[in-house]
Amino acid sequence: MRLGYLAPLTTETIATAQRLGYDGIEVDAGWVDRPRLDELERALPRLQEALLEAGIQVTSVAVYGNAVATPAAETIGYYARAIELAVALGGRVLGSITGRDNTLSLDDNLSLLVERFGPIADLAQSADVRIAFEPWPGRVTGYGPYRWTNLALSPVMYDRIFALLPQPALGIEYDPSHFAWQGMDYVQIIHDYGDRIHHVHAKDVLIDEVLLKRGGVHASGWWRTCLPGLGQIDWPLVMDALAQVNYRGDVAVEHEDADYRGERREEGLALALKTLRPLIEARFSGGR
Repeated sequence: MRLGYLAPLTTETIATAQRLGYDGIEVDAGWVDRPRLDELERALPRLQEALLEAGIQVTSVAVYGNAVATPAAETIGYYARAIELAVALGGRVLGSITGRDNTLSLDDNLSLLVERFGPIADLAQSADVRIAFEPWPGRVTGYGPYRWTNLALSPVMYDRIFALLPQPALGIEYDPSHFAWQGMDYVQIIHDYGDRIHHVHAKDVLIDEVLLKRGGVHASGWWRTCLPGLGQIDWPLVMDALAQVNYRGDVAVEHEDADYRGERREEGLALALKTLRPLIEARFSGGR
């Protein structure tokens, strides 16, 4: 298991990963409507050389955006390019979300999902690449207006999606923080969907029970993401469960902690590494 962090892929972020002691980078390749693929493709030879020299590997290529609400041909073409980029960088996973059209019913959204991700899954399988959906629901607190931007966000939805799209290339980018604040059993999900977990995001969450009880789940400010080890996720239990289901993928820190921004960003990345590395090495052979 390799430990990386999510960032744009540049010579600077590669150097940071090496300096801090990370194994890899999850490449932020932009969104469907704001892609970074052009600049990554242009810089590919230089980036490949920098990765090789630093001994840093790519854990995943992250391609987000509203795939369902984007024309099918455009979405499929975007993912085809991202798959080629992942292979060129030595990565075998695309982290993603499905997108969602909030003007349509859930069933209609699922039809659009199949229209797009059926061909995408076939392309991925032929290239030995996997698609991993992160369970981020979108902007769905603060009393609205809500902007749901994902369908693959819970066991109920996983069952519906995988029944429609059974290709093993499609799966989950497991992120316990999203499951936890939405009230789901983030450890049981590992046991129930272990063979569908293709990548892991290491992100923690803090829940303010007082604010939650006063404002309810639709209020804002009662939860926030933080670095692994600074919130309420039981990371030893998470790593135990991943080991029990024979998880063989990688982990990437998704650093969104507001207390460690700007000049403290690297301090936060170092703190996450200090929390996670011993847990990984104790449970996974080749943990570094």
